[in-house]
Amino acid sequence: MGSLFSKPKTPEKTEEQVATEKAEQERLAKSEADEKMRQADQERKRQSNLLGRRSLQDEGVEGFVGYRRKQMGGSKPQTSGSIRN
Repeated sequence: MGSLFSKPKTPEKTEEQVATEKAEQERLAKSEADEKMRQADQERKRQSNLLGRRSLQDEGVEGFVGYRRKQMGGSKPQTSGSIRN
């Protein structure tokens, strides 16, 4: 007769269950790695200014944002980045 305080033994896992669990763990690891790579790529694009409207500007158009800026004390609005000689 068994002990009153021992818990019942669970049946061993079949090979199919072990293979399914292993495949699920690999799938989760792959999806986590893909998500980390996607986040790193988004961060790289953000830091390099490759996202949004300003990313389409040429490198030579430095300081130009496309809006008129009013200078303090001046009565005539000036466009930033305009090159006039």
